[in-house]
Amino acid sequence: MRWRGYRRYTDGPSHFHHAWVAHRAMGNCWCLHVIRPSMNPFPPESTGAQIYDQLEPRLCELKLVRRNPTQPHLIHHIQTIPLEQLLGQTVMNQRMAQAVKAGLYVALDAWEEAHAMAQELDAREGSYWHGIVHRREPDAGNAKYWFRRVGRHPVFQQLAAGRIRQSLLSTAAFDRIVQSGSWDPFTFIDLCLASQSGQEPELKAELLALQTQEIQLLLEHCLQGAIEQ
Repeated sequence: MRWRGYRRYTDGPSHFHHAWVAHRAMGNCWCLHVIRPSMNPFPPESTGAQIYDQLEPRLCELKLVRRNPTQPHLIHHIQTIPLEQLLGQTVMNQRMAQAVKAGLYVALDAWEEAHAMAQELDAREGSYWHGIVHRREPDAGNAKYWFRRVGRHPVFQQLAAGRIRQSLLSTAAFDRIVQSGSWDPFTFIDLCLASQSGQEPELKAELLALQTQEIQLLLEHCLQGAIEQ
């Protein structure tokens, strides 16, 4: 395993505070990976924090298209644990707490579980996870249907921020996604499917990095919504 291309950032949200961005070799594909001392968004004493510590090292290795889950014991743990124990705090919003579960399933490549959970959530966060699930199926038409139901989302604004662009060693895909001035999830879907099918392989590492950021930001957004009044 090799690392290169380190950059450090000290501003912006927790994903970039005192963070190192490294270029990681995975087979024939280089993947940007963000390393930060306090990357875990869960309360320190929560079971969710323990689960996240185990899944996070593999998050940047999550492919653009789904594969078989590699940590079934964590999937079972998430299925059986009470929400308040998972989050480590009183749940203030049940739908957002369920959206946290959906996000953990996505991060673990538990496609069936993520799809079932997202389908039950009547909220734009459920639609967002549902869109990601179908983007990774891959089913572009279905993914775009769910992203149309998302509408505008706070995570889009975070993804389109300059600090995200600065963290990338290549910005070809990013510049196309935000060409209109805001994050375009539909262009992201098209680029992910094109790259995965071999049409634009040079974009794959950058798209993987953006997918990692998207999952982290959406998971943190759902967690905050679940426990904040």
